[in-house]
Amino acid sequence: MPPELRDALRDVERRTRRDRNRTLLWRLRPLGRVFAPVAAGLALLGGFAAWHARTLTQPGLMPVAAPPPMSVTARSPAAPEPTPPASSASGLPRVVYGPVPQVPEQPATGTQPAAARFSVRPAVIDGDTLAAGTDRLRIHGIDAPEMDQTCQRRGGTYPCGSMARDAMVAILGRGGLTCEALDTDRYGRSVVRCVTDRGADIGAELVRQGWAVAYRRFSLDYAAQEAEARAARRGIWDGSFMDPSDWRARNR
Repeated sequence: MPPELRDALRDVERRTRRDRNRTLLWRLRPLGRVFAPVAAGLALLGGFAAWHARTLTQPGLMPVAAPPPMSVTARSPAAPEPTPPASSASGLPRVVYGPVPQVPEQPATGTQPAAARFSVRPAVIDGDTLAAGTDRLRIHGIDAPEMDQTCQRRGGTYPCGSMARDAMVAILGRGGLTCEALDTDRYGRSVVRCVTDRGADIGAELVRQGWAVAYRRFSLDYAAQEAEARAARRGIWDGSFMDPSDWRARNR
């Protein structure tokens, strides 16, 4: 074969191989975009593994061993429960083993003294105050017109304070009272709840007759009796009046 023809064939073969390689690389380029990040990640992991291996082999750095398993010894049911000392120098709280001892409940303590019952034949000072010798008894839960107070009815005034006292005298009658001391007011008077020998609550009865109002500032015990008297227009409700507490604030 002439040398010129042989060189021409070799040149054609080289060009064909080069074009084939370029075509293959062009077709494999999308795969390279996928595998390039994977290869980079594998290289990073390999570097970290090599660094970690070097770190563990350095002097003074030893792997941490797992703690040995705990051993639990079953306690015999008949064995007595241990009781630790009541206190320790470290100030830790005392721990009691076994059932917690039951502590009996103590009665609640308040500012009011314990209720005391007594019998008395009092005198009537005004609608809501009694006298037993030198002691003054303030009826619990009611507020009656003061002795000097007047009220209005049918275009005129009348002494509702003295009429409230007369109503209380009629409620007490000739019998005695059984009273229960509940508190002491700011004037030193005993605040009491009293019933007659017939069992009638004198505070409730005076409010029911309309000669006192329920003293809501301290109690709502007689709100129902007040509503009954107001609806029936009994006593001071048969007209107009100033609330006894307002009258005291204005006139004393």
